[in-house]
Amino acid sequence: METTVELQAPFQYMIIWPILAVIMLAAAIFLQVYFRKKLGDRLKKEKQIRLKKISEATLEGKKKKYIGELVYIERDLMNRRITVRQAYQKMSLCIRMFVRDVTGINVERYTLTEIRAVNIPQLTNLVKEYYEPEFARETRIDARQSILKTRMLIEGWRK
Repeated sequence: METTVELQAPFQYMIIWPILAVIMLAAAIFLQVYFRKKLGDRLKKEKQIRLKKISEATLEGKKKKYIGELVYIERDLMNRRITVRQAYQKMSLCIRMFVRDVTGINVERYTLTEIRAVNIPQLTNLVKEYYEPEFARETRIDARQSILKTRMLIEGWRK
């Protein structure tokens, strides 16, 4: 009994590889589009500013706390325990922490541009005023006047 074997052409099955490559490329593109959209939706949700709701009593308590901090800053500045630069750094932190506590927006690490985007003009103006004395070697700005402005912002804050 005689057995015969017919050999196939060597490249006959090579058509499978380009088809698999196209399928893998399409899958990669689909996954990339899917995850970018999902990530974009998440970032949009994170960028929406949600203000925390606090009671009037809590707001008054926060006002007293941070005005007390301003009193300490002014006292330390007048007694020369801190420099003007340190006073401005402490004022900046004080007003940023106050805003965080009453709104829930974590502005303590925000840049001026990010604070501007939050759309609280009084805070933007104060932080802008603080920038020069915080970072300059010397300044002519009156720190006591800035403390007064900061105090007025805190006292005038509404829910």
